[in-house]
Amino acid sequence: MSISFSKNNCFLCGDGLSENTEEHIFPKWLQREFNLWNQTIFLLNGTEIPYRMLKIPCCNTCNNEHLSQVENDVKNAVERGFDSFIELDQDKIFYWASKILYGMYYKEMSLNIDRKDPSAGTIMDPETMRKFETLHMLLQGIRFPTKYAPVKPYSIFIFKIYEYGEEDYESNFNYFDSYYSTVFGMQMNDIGFVLCIEDSGIQSEFGKIYFNKYKDKTLHPIQLKEIYVKIHYKQVLATQPPRYMIIETESDRVVQVIQPSGDVFEDWSQEMYAHGLAHYWSGYSLRFEDIYFPPDQVISFLNNEDGSFKQLPKNIIGRIE
Repeated sequence: MSISFSKNNCFLCGDGLSENTEEHIFPKWLQREFNLWNQTIFLLNGTEIPYRMLKIPCCNTCNNEHLSQVENDVKNAVERGFDSFIELDQDKIFYWASKILYGMYYKEMSLNIDRKDPSAGTIMDPETMRKFETLHMLLQGIRFPTKYAPVKPYSIFIFKIYEYGEEDYESNFNYFDSYYSTVFGMQMNDIGFVLCIEDSGIQSEFGKIYFNKYKDKTLHPIQLKEIYVKIHYKQVLATQPPRYMIIETESDRVVQVIQPSGDVFEDWSQEMYAHGLAHYWSGYSLRFEDIYFPPDQVISFLNNEDGSFKQLPKNIIGRIE
């Protein structure tokens, strides 16, 4: 299906809007739960915008029928906590998170890259947005019953995270993504997950043994970010784009996921990986010089020197700073 980038068309199905209806990119229940309404998030050009203003055009059918069903399932699982979330259909987590990521970039097509100079254009232009045509195709699984074969088009890793009380409640939510790798990460109370959106399931396959050792552990938020950077950088090194073949009927569709073969990733660079950590750990006052020690040593809050899991105290943030 063709994609329409008009404010008069639904971002999901592309139909024209009979009235001015919108979808919150970050759902209102999430904003209420984590007090995000007046908080801000960074856009691609480095400017900030309140979460409450992140809305995209959406028809009533997509909003109140298709999206609301996914939304309610995720909301209920989050409210019940990690043990409930880990049992949730992973396709629903994939659709929910992918809508947020796609919605963020869709929104940036309507925002000026320079607020003082409207003639400079928007942060995201429609041509650049074409990068996400495959993601938009996958998102149609929200509207149509969809099966994936022989593997999922994504990789997802879910972890239990420390949950904090009212005195440090802001530590219970975090969101991070990457335009370059389309890797999504989020923490909600005791739930943390990283989703590699379009990797044809390769990271699940390559990282299964490595990440399984954290399944029965409780992670500190800084450890979730370390995992995120590992997955994000690995995806940056991917050598082949995802490929899919779609078979549609009147009632459903099958997406055939074609996994790449041969050299799937370029060589890993500890120095480049450390630059990624420095970016995502900047909130902990950690600089690149604190993280990387030539020629190939990178500090880890996730693993001990022997590779075993490093159990961090719940309130270590102050000591890191």
